[in-house]
Amino acid sequence: MNLSIRQGRLPFASWQTKPGEGEPAHGYFARLVGEGYQASARVHANEMELNGRNIVLREILNELLLLPLPEDRKQSLVRWTPVWDGKFHCLAGETLRKRQVSFYNRRFCRACLAEGPYHQSWWDIVDFRICPLHSVRIEHETAAGDRIKWWFPSLESAPDGEYLARPQPRAEELDGFEWYVLSRLGVVARAECPILDSAPLHEVIDACAMVGRLVSNPWTTKTPRAAPGHCRRGFETLRGSATDVEAAFVHWLEEHVSQDERNRGVKNAYGWFRRAALWSDVDIASRRAFASVGRIGRQNLKIELPHQEFTIKEAAGEFGADVRGLRRLAQQAGLVPKDATAASRAFLSRERVDELHAVARDLISVSDAASRLGCSQQCVRKLAKSGAISAFNNTRLFGAAGHGLALRGSEIDSFAQSIRDVTCTDGSGQVHRIGYLARQIGWTDAQIVEAVLAGKMSVCRVDRRRKGISAWQFEAVVHKKPFRRQVGDREIRRIEAAELMGYQPEVVTILVDANLIKTRKGEDGRVYLDRDSFEAFHRKYVNAKLYLDRLGCREDQLEARLLELGILRRHARLPTRNKVYIVERKSMERAIGSLAHGGDPAIWPRFREELANVCPSFVLPASMGGRDVKAYTATRVTYVELLRDGRDLIVRKTFRKGAHREWAVFVANQWQIREEWSVFTWSKKTARESVTAEFRISTDWDVEAAAVALRSLYMHFKNPRKLPKR
Repeated sequence: MNLSIRQGRLPFASWQTKPGEGEPAHGYFARLVGEGYQASARVHANEMELNGRNIVLREILNELLLLPLPEDRKQSLVRWTPVWDGKFHCLAGETLRKRQVSFYNRRFCRACLAEGPYHQSWWDIVDFRICPLHSVRIEHETAAGDRIKWWFPSLESAPDGEYLARPQPRAEELDGFEWYVLSRLGVVARAECPILDSAPLHEVIDACAMVGRLVSNPWTTKTPRAAPGHCRRGFETLRGSATDVEAAFVHWLEEHVSQDERNRGVKNAYGWFRRAALWSDVDIASRRAFASVGRIGRQNLKIELPHQEFTIKEAAGEFGADVRGLRRLAQQAGLVPKDATAASRAFLSRERVDELHAVARDLISVSDAASRLGCSQQCVRKLAKSGAISAFNNTRLFGAAGHGLALRGSEIDSFAQSIRDVTCTDGSGQVHRIGYLARQIGWTDAQIVEAVLAGKMSVCRVDRRRKGISAWQFEAVVHKKPFRRQVGDREIRRIEAAELMGYQPEVVTILVDANLIKTRKGEDGRVYLDRDSFEAFHRKYVNAKLYLDRLGCREDQLEARLLELGILRRHARLPTRNKVYIVERKSMERAIGSLAHGGDPAIWPRFREELANVCPSFVLPASMGGRDVKAYTATRVTYVELLRDGRDLIVRKTFRKGAHREWAVFVANQWQIREEWSVFTWSKKTARESVTAEFRISTDWDVEAAAVALRSLYMHFKNPRKLPKR
C-alpha cells in the first residue's frame, strides 16, 4: 500500500468514471489523472511512488485495484490490461510477445474516440493498423506530426490542442486481420480461421507477419524488411481453409521459384522463410503445398504429403516388388538416367512410375520365357547375353530364379513369332535337332538360333509335335563334321579336362568363361583348351569332393569341414548348377597330407598310351589318383570302368537294361560285340537282363586286345546299326 493510502488520503480526486470496454489500466489511470486536472500521469505516478518513466502495467493495475471500485470494474481492468507474466503479455485470455505491443506512444482511432474518449488495449498491438469497426487507419501522430505519450491525461485532445475525435459511421471490416484479433479477444463475434484457431494469438501474429512478408516479396535468401501491411497480407493468405492456404503457397512457388529450384528441396525453394519459426499448422500447409509442386524428402512428420513425385521405395510398395530390384529395373529400362543427380535418381514422376509398373508387369521369368520359346533356360540366358533379346538383371521379381534375370513378355512373344515364321527347306535326308547339332559343331543353341534368324543357317523341317526352337530340325549332311583328328600336344579337350579334374564338362565351360582356363584354336579350326593353362590351373587347384574319404565327411558336410580345417574355397561364386568346391592344392595338402598317388597299376601308362593311339575318343586321366576310374567317350554316350587290382588293371563294362539307348545298341549288336570281346569274361550268355563283361590286363598283349575291343565298342555307338524301331 502506498504512502497516500496509509495516510488516509486517496490518490485521485475522483474515480466515478467507469472503465470502457477494452480500456487497460494505464489508459484508465491517465483518465483519472486528467479528471483531477493534472498535466502529467507520469508525474502523478512518481508522486505515488510508481515508475512513471518506464511504464510497468502491473504496478499501475495493482494501484487501481486498491481503489474502492465495484468488482465488475476491477475485473474489467484485469481483463484488458496486458500484464507481463515473465514470458508473455496476457490480454483477455490471449498472449502477446513483448515486441508485439507498444505502450509508451499512444495510438488511437479517431472514430472510436468520438464514440467514447478512452484508450482501447488492442490499439497497443503493433500490427493492429486498421480499426475493423470503422475501417479507418489507427493513428499514432497528430495532424502536426507529433506523437502523444501515454502519460498525457486527455484522450479527447492532443497537447497542442487538436481535437482528436472525428465521428464516423460504422463500417465493419469482417474479413481483416484486426477483426480476427478482436474476435479472439472476445470483442466481436468469433471469426473462423481453421489454420490459426488452434494457435495462441502471439503465434497468429508471427505467422501472419512471416507469411505476409513471404507473399509480398520475390524469392530471396535474405529476410526482407518488415512493412506495415505484411500482417494483413499474411492473414489474407491464412484465413481460408487448409486447401486455400496450400493453394496460396503453391501460387507463390510457381510464380517466383523455377521447377529446377523446387527440385532442390523445400529449404531452397522457400529461401529465408524456412528459417522462420512457424505455427505447426502453417508449417504443415507450406510443406503440403511444396510437395505438390516440388521435390521433398520423406521426413518423419506423421503427416501425409501430396507428393507430385514418388520415390522408388513408394513405387515398389505400390507394385508389391522388392525396392532394390525395382531400382535396378528403372535404371536398366532407362527410366532413371545413369548420369543424373542422386535426387533425380531417387524421385520419379507419376508418368514414370506408371511406365515403370507397365514394364514390371510385362516381365516374365527365364523359365517362362524358355517355355514360350521352346528351348532351355540356358539358351534364353545366352540369347539375352548376346543382346538378341532384352533382359534385366537382378530384378528380384521372381526370387532367385534365373539369378534375378527377367525378360519382357511382349518381346519374347514377338521373338517366338519370328521363330515360327522361319522358312523350311523341306530336305528329305537325316536330320538333327538343335541340341545335337550344337554339340556336333561346337556352338551353343543361342548361336544357332541367331544364325537361323540372320539367314546364315537354314532349318530343314519342323517337328509339329514340339514347339518353338525345339521343333527345328537341321539336315545332317549339311553340318556333317569332318573326321576328328587327334588333339595336338598343346591342346586338350574339355571332356578330358573335366575327367582329369573330376568335374562335369559344364563346369569346365564355366571356368573358361570366367577366364580361369584359356583356350586356343586347333589346326582343324575347333577351339580347345590350352594345355599349359589347364595344367597350371590343375597344379594350383583341386576338387575337394574327390577327397571326401580323407576329409572324413559327407558331401553335405564338406563346406563346414573345409572351414574347420582352414581350407578356403576359391571361385565360389561361379554360376554352376551344383556347388563346386575348388580349393588350393597346397592348402589341402597341409590339412590332409600329400595328394600324390603312387598306386597306379604298372600297366596303366602303357594302356593309356595304346588307347590314345587306337581309340582317342576314350578320355583317360594321366593318373588314376588312387581310385577307380570311369572312362567316357568324348560324346559321353558310353563308358567303361577301369579298376585297380594290385599291379593289374581290370576293364569292366556293364550293359544295363535301364540305360535305354545303350541297351538298345547292345541288344541289336550283342553277338557281334560278344565276338569282338571274346577275350572278356561275360556274366551271362544271353541279354535278357543287365550283363557285365570283364577283362584283366597284365601284359602288353592284353593292352592291345583291350584297346581294340574298346575301339569296336566305340564304333557301335558312333554308328548305331540294326536298332529296333519305336
